[in-house]
Amino acid sequence: MSDNFTVTDALISASQLNSLDNQYSGTVDATAVTTITGTAADITTVYSSSGIIGLGNEAVNITDNHTLTQLKTINNATSGTITLNNYSVALSGASSDLAAAFAGNFSSSYTGTVTITDAPTVAQLKTINAATTGAITLSDATGALSGSAADLVLAFAGTITGYTGNITITDTHTLSQLKT
Repeated sequence: MSDNFTVTDALISASQLNSLDNQYSGTVDATAVTTITGTAADITTVYSSSGIIGLGNEAVNITDNHTLTQLKTINNATSGTITLNNYSVALSGASSDLAAAFAGNFSSSYTGTVTITDAPTVAQLKTINAATTGAITLSDATGALSGSAADLVLAFAGTITGYTGNITITDTHTLSQLKT
């Protein structure tokens, strides 16, 4: 059997890609792939493989519930639209991991609750807040935050519960922004 394989299908399952990767000792060129479908675990395996090349802008359809680690891996690996089986999965983890998991393009709004287990930055909180309509709980509700008035408004625009830390506004702000 040849050392390399070129995928010609635009739509392929993650399990098929993993099977091809295990079958060929060289590389599996998946440049033609525009959509990958499968379980979060199988898709994560695809993106973690050094033997599968040519991916990075394809759409992804996850057919089961995902973990934070899986969503972060998938999101970091593709700029394509990610369709989740369940947009209401509760996620908990470090602010950097949550922000990385939510930084991509989703086909629908995320509605799951989010628990941030460390003190987030304003940028991380903005990303997380923009990505979910679910409640956001800060395990460390006292961490100091600093940023522009506009960024702080966006960071706290959602359903963040119980923040009691100090806030430093680093630019000129409006009364409307302060009321927010």
